[in-house]
Amino acid sequence: MDKLTEDFSKSLVNNIKEPLMDYSELGIDAFINDGVLKELPIVSSITSVLKIGKNIYDRNLLKQTLTFINEFNNGEINEKLVNEYIEKIRKDEKKCEEELGRVLTILNNNIDREKSILLSKIFKSYVYSKISWNEFCEFSEILNRLFIQDLMLLKKVRIENVDILKNRDDNFRIERLYSLGLIGIAFKPPTYRDLKEGTINTCRTVSSLGEKFCNIIFD
Repeated sequence: MDKLTEDFSKSLVNNIKEPLMDYSELGIDAFINDGVLKELPIVSSITSVLKIGKNIYDRNLLKQTLTFINEFNNGEINEKLVNEYIEKIRKDEKKCEEELGRVLTILNNNIDREKSILLSKIFKSYVYSKISWNEFCEFSEILNRLFIQDLMLLKKVRIENVDILKNRDDNFRIERLYSLGLIGIAFKPPTYRDLKEGTINTCRTVSSLGEKFCNIIFD
């Protein structure tokens, strides 16, 4: 098993009381020198590389990973399900590399901390068996292609269908969400004026895929 993924599995659940997200906003030397953070195996593993080269990609990986772990430990944790998952991947090296290796790769490609928070929520849903591994891969790919600014519009569409004729300024965002499969098209009953002018009234509504995605990241 790759040491990085192994240390990641050991760091998913931690007993550190300090909010790890606060550490992700500090300079990289704070990670290296802080004795509290060194309790996390993943920190020691990554900083061992940083001490040599202080590579910008490894810096980003460390910050994004701490953000991910902080969110994973946010709120009440179902320790039984988490421990079952950790035990499962420790017994299956291929599964560990496939799953945690994929998560680490995504984290290192993230620029926005918000995406690492959302990825953690999606991964926790997988660990809790609320979604399958294939669904995790699909949702993580959607998250990768999603713009953070689009999330407010997605939330708006979820609460109330958006009329595309009245929201032309958001059309490019609407089309992007549509291309990701998160929203669909609904047709409104035509009014007399619509029939007279030959207008087809359509609005956007959250798709079944989008609703499941929203349930994970918003609820």
